[in-house]
Amino acid sequence: MKQLMYVLVLCLQLSALNAMELKADSSVLNFVAVKNDAFAETMSFSSLSGSIDDKTGKAEIQVGLNSVVSGVDIRNERMRKFLFETDKFPVANYHAQVDLASLAAMAAGEQKAVKLLGELQMHGVNAPVNFDVLVTKRGDGAYHVATVSPGFIDAQRFGLVAGVGKLRSLAGLNNIDLIVPVTFSVIFE
Repeated sequence: MKQLMYVLVLCLQLSALNAMELKADSSVLNFVAVKNDAFAETMSFSSLSGSIDDKTGKAEIQVGLNSVVSGVDIRNERMRKFLFETDKFPVANYHAQVDLASLAAMAAGEQKAVKLLGELQMHGVNAPVNFDVLVTKRGDGAYHVATVSPGFIDAQRFGLVAGVGKLRSLAGLNNIDLIVPVTFSVIFE
């Protein structure tokens, strides 16, 4: 009988968990470009969207690659054209499975360390990318998800080496690292 009550309570909690959407104006995704083995710059994207499906637990974050923000307009333009090739590949998608029961059981203010085992689709390639995140359930029922350490994107794995080489040549650099640290802080409500 006790187990049945637990299942009923859990089902009620899950039914209260509706599909959640990423709140773009409160979310950020950053990456770091390292040049000439000595100079690092943080860059970001201004167009993020995403959702967590309340039935399957499938989480998705979509990054509009045309929205790259490097702090230099000509560099943004070159990254769109030569690196991301946004005319052919305008969006990167990250997919991961979320444990809905675990989220629903969290109390307001509670935090939980989670390892996201996901897949990134970028530049016509799908590859696994994992993130260690801290999930905080807010008092309003929204969830704040933030990386506790960066995930790493390998430019070689996603077919971006030629684009990195073109950027390096245009900027007159000796090198640009092919392994790129990525962090994010997003709100789902």
